[in-house]
Amino acid sequence: RPWARPAARRRRGGGSGAGNGETRREQVMAQRGFRLDMQSRLWFTYRAGFKPIAPSKLTSDTGWGCMLRSGQMMLAQALLHHYLRRDWRLVRDRPPPRRYVEVLRWFEDDPAAMFSIHKIAQAGIHFDRTVGQWFGPDTVCKALRFLWHTAYTSEGTGPCQTAGLLVVEDRCIYKDMAEEVATSRPAYPGLGERLAEARHACSFRSLLVLVPCRLGATQRINADYIPKLAAYLRFPQSIGFIGGRPRHSYYFVGVRGYSTYYLDPHVTQQHVPMKRSVCCSSFHCNSPEKMSLAHIDPSLALGFYCDDKSDFDDLCQRIEHLAKGDSCPILQVQDRAPDYLTMEDVDDLDDDLLMEGGMEPEAEAISSVA
Repeated sequence: RPWARPAARRRRGGGSGAGNGETRREQVMAQRGFRLDMQSRLWFTYRAGFKPIAPSKLTSDTGWGCMLRSGQMMLAQALLHHYLRRDWRLVRDRPPPRRYVEVLRWFEDDPAAMFSIHKIAQAGIHFDRTVGQWFGPDTVCKALRFLWHTAYTSEGTGPCQTAGLLVVEDRCIYKDMAEEVATSRPAYPGLGERLAEARHACSFRSLLVLVPCRLGATQRINADYIPKLAAYLRFPQSIGFIGGRPRHSYYFVGVRGYSTYYLDPHVTQQHVPMKRSVCCSSFHCNSPEKMSLAHIDPSLALGFYCDDKSDFDDLCQRIEHLAKGDSCPILQVQDRAPDYLTMEDVDDLDDDLLMEGGMEPEAEAISSVA
């Protein structure tokens, strides 16, 4: 009986044949699910041959744009969650859904694209960066928030019209600030004064939360933060974090033990114009890299995406539970922001910057990020 010997070996291993067989099947299915998840994430790398990033003449971001690309990847993942839900996966033999194509076009390397390398680099000038200069995680988060205010579509379904973006200060989520971001939206497209005036109250929308932080005083993350960081990556709301090593940024998307998987933007590909048809193969990675959390730089930015109010409340509860009894948590939650930190200050700053420079590609005042 050819089946008898394998069954006997399984019994000696301490379990039933059916149980071990089921375990192996579960492991295979989990590995397949992991690969499909990774392959479905948008992968933005260095590109060469795109239109110059005004006011510079740079036509490639090789050597300086890895943090911008990492920020693009984390933001794109949040938008895929927002428009296609968390369980969406790319099926290679089928045409991608319309929403996927729309999100991908928002990140095209073109001066007019919503979250292009051009737009992020040009936003950086308002945060003391020039085009071609390397960014830190904090600056990338502020540049993305700056661009979020102009992320409109004519159909009324653009990012800033259907979701809020909160950049957390002081490593603390203030619920009143989060609620203000999630329950007020621009009323119509516009720049400068029109944008500042046109804010309407609405029900609690989806919310993207970005948390720039520094987890140590040396070039490596403080060891006490490693298990805490791994725990955050296991939250259902987590969309990973950006960071990596000094002057080498990656997009970290998952964790196993204290090792983390990441997408590496340090590959130079030729610019692909997105006209009528979109070839998406160069925007997906088949094999993510792996790194120990102990080896990463302490400067990073966490990302969370909350579908609705209940999802946000669940995130806050998880953060509070993790921080309970911890004298130095990575992140905390408080009901109200201190007087020195209000959403009015943040909005006034971003609106002033918009009125000063505008965000049109031709504007002379625009420039920077890296």
